[in-house]
Amino acid sequence: MITANPEKVAVIGAGIIGTMTAWQLATRGYDVTVFDQWNSPNDRGASAGESRIFRTIYKEGPEYVPILRKSFDKWQELQTNQNTSVLTMCGGLMIGHPDIEDVAAVIDCAQAADLDHEVLSQTEMAKRYPQFGLDSDEVGVFDPVAGVFRPEAAVLAARKEAERLGANFKAYTRVLNIRSLSHSVMVDTADGAYAFDKIVVSTGPWVNELTEFDSSTVEALRLVAMWFPAKDVALHTPEHMPISIRRHPEGGFSCFPALDGLGIKILPHHLAWKTLDSVDDLPRFIENEVVQSTEHAVACLMPGVDPIPYRVSTWTEGFTVDGAPIVGPSSADSRIVLAVGMSGQGFKFSPMMGSIVSDFVETGSSSDAIAIMDSQRFDRSSS
Repeated sequence: MITANPEKVAVIGAGIIGTMTAWQLATRGYDVTVFDQWNSPNDRGASAGESRIFRTIYKEGPEYVPILRKSFDKWQELQTNQNTSVLTMCGGLMIGHPDIEDVAAVIDCAQAADLDHEVLSQTEMAKRYPQFGLDSDEVGVFDPVAGVFRPEAAVLAARKEAERLGANFKAYTRVLNIRSLSHSVMVDTADGAYAFDKIVVSTGPWVNELTEFDSSTVEALRLVAMWFPAKDVALHTPEHMPISIRRHPEGGFSCFPALDGLGIKILPHHLAWKTLDSVDDLPRFIENEVVQSTEHAVACLMPGVDPIPYRVSTWTEGFTVDGAPIVGPSSADSRIVLAVGMSGQGFKFSPMMGSIVSDFVETGSSSDAIAIMDSQRFDRSSS
């Protein structure tokens, strides 16, 4: 841990990745300054949406499981330090026919990582979880170490913990440019230039503005969520309903239990997420066909809710072409560490992203990093 003459580190972007990184860097004694073009939390970037999923049995691959396990411990630490609750453990389900790719991948991950799980038949599911409408040949893969986040509260808790440890947040300060000099790395803003020893870029869907990447590597996509009123709200709260991911011919979606006292949240997956030419032009009004298609899926698969949404919301995220995050040193300057392109995955393991990034800042490597996230894998200079 740094104790005297600490290195100055800038973190650009104060969503969940940026605030968690600020917390981890401040824990290690760095002089941390965090820049964001808005404030933190906010509803404009990738850390919005009222609820997010934590899951341990990971359809994206068992190589993520160690990071998820360590992240869970750090989530607990953050909640304890801030005397708050941002993660409610309620279990999780992957629902669909056992031959569907994502369902099979979850079972494979659970077996490969030797994780506790149950494969529930339609009869068992109907008895335990009547909230879901099921075909006779569908199964539910139950993950006991899963739950639901309150993302805005989580960002706030991480920010407060970072500030408690000395991090300085500069809100409403948009970074215009990063300049590499021999003795420092400069951050140019409308309010002036600042010199740092290291910089972390955690700009979410704005990734292409300050990095060597462009839309051929990381695209900004629009995500849409809808909230549907529950006929029996108590039955659809985290105490009685797990988070779930559904794969069915009528529609695919993530489903979140009721946190607002009224209804569940549905994030449709069966509809293409719209590419944004500019993140700043995120549309707030959603096309009727998107809403109607989701209504149809909900009417078929969620019998306990009214299939007319009372709220529709949209936000953005940066998705890489291979679906894996980009974490590690920039090919342009090793003093610049990237934590971008989270591709919808970053929230659940954001504490460990902060830890891994801090390792790169401190030593240039991390024993917790996994190859699939390698920041050099899209380096055009080596092709």
